[in-house]
Amino acid sequence: MNKSFFCLHPNFSIQGKSFNEKDLRIYATSLLLSKKTYLEQLGTFLLEWLSEGDEISVFTSGSTGTPKSLSFKKRAMQAHAQLTGQFFNLIPGNRILLCLPMQFIAGKMIVVRALSLGLDLWVCPPSNSPLDFFKTTFDFVAMVPTQIEGSISLLSYCRKILIGGAPLNKNLKRKAIAAIQDQSTKLFLSYGMTETLSHIAIAKLKPEDQVIFSVLPQITIEENARGCLRVIAPYIGPDPIDTKDVVRILDASHFEWMGRLDFVINSGGVKIHPEFLEKAYGRYFSFPFFYSGIPHDSLGEQLVLVVLNEDLVNVLANLTKISFDQKFHKPKGILTVPQFLYTNSLKLRRKDTLALGYHLHNL
Repeated sequence: MNKSFFCLHPNFSIQGKSFNEKDLRIYATSLLLSKKTYLEQLGTFLLEWLSEGDEISVFTSGSTGTPKSLSFKKRAMQAHAQLTGQFFNLIPGNRILLCLPMQFIAGKMIVVRALSLGLDLWVCPPSNSPLDFFKTTFDFVAMVPTQIEGSISLLSYCRKILIGGAPLNKNLKRKAIAAIQDQSTKLFLSYGMTETLSHIAIAKLKPEDQVIFSVLPQITIEENARGCLRVIAPYIGPDPIDTKDVVRILDASHFEWMGRLDFVINSGGVKIHPEFLEKAYGRYFSFPFFYSGIPHDSLGEQLVLVVLNEDLVNVLANLTKISFDQKFHKPKGILTVPQFLYTNSLKLRRKDTLALGYHLHNL
């Protein structure tokens, strides 16, 4: 084994039981015999972490294209874990929950934080209601929005909750904030990607519509020539990482996310960010929806609202209640589709959803 690599904090434990390297190898090997996929995946990762190899392979989520495999140095993963620990003030012995799939970076980094910071790791299946598995409190939990929704009544059992993987809609945001009122629980939104080993910026969840992200220590941000975020993460290397996220940079450490460059709609020369509209008007919809653009003879693209077939009547009624800030924010039509498609990490597959076929209802 590469002894120069510090792979296991002496305070690391799993549900209160301490492990040295030898015992952890034995435990990880036993997990490979489990008939539960999430435990097999944990065992595989632990053995990979303890192996002599310097790198770990990770698959991207596939939200904007075909999933691809990336490799990262273990030292880089450990360095990122240290930055997260510093930002959230995590200390040895803190209890942390793994409730995310292990095949993606978010789940792997939960385990790396526990291994590197000496945290007490608790593990459950990647269920929509992960807090139902334990009657205990947690110092740090990372969840996707569907897990937040399934755990609303139990959020106060967590001191700090990091929400990521997909946008948080207005209704769920309100419910989550109300659920922790008068509690010590703090909710945070994350910004990041597989290429940066999960989050590089955090925003405290507040009732206000505007979300301002604060970057982790040592991270540098700037805007590239396309108006998208460029990230310099020293723990990965000196080369900048160009994203396809359109942002408004406020200062060296803060930015506002506007949407994906891939999804920008150019309607009559006006560039419209669908994710921005979804955030701005989400409070008017209690059902799934998203904005998109479809070809138009004179405008180039026209803005449309996409909903499920069964929600057409509701969306028509709801649109009459909205006072749009700009006239180009109002959709020119409604597309109805049979279902919404999502990645394994619960990110909306916009193009694939539309490819199922749709009906246009002009407004």
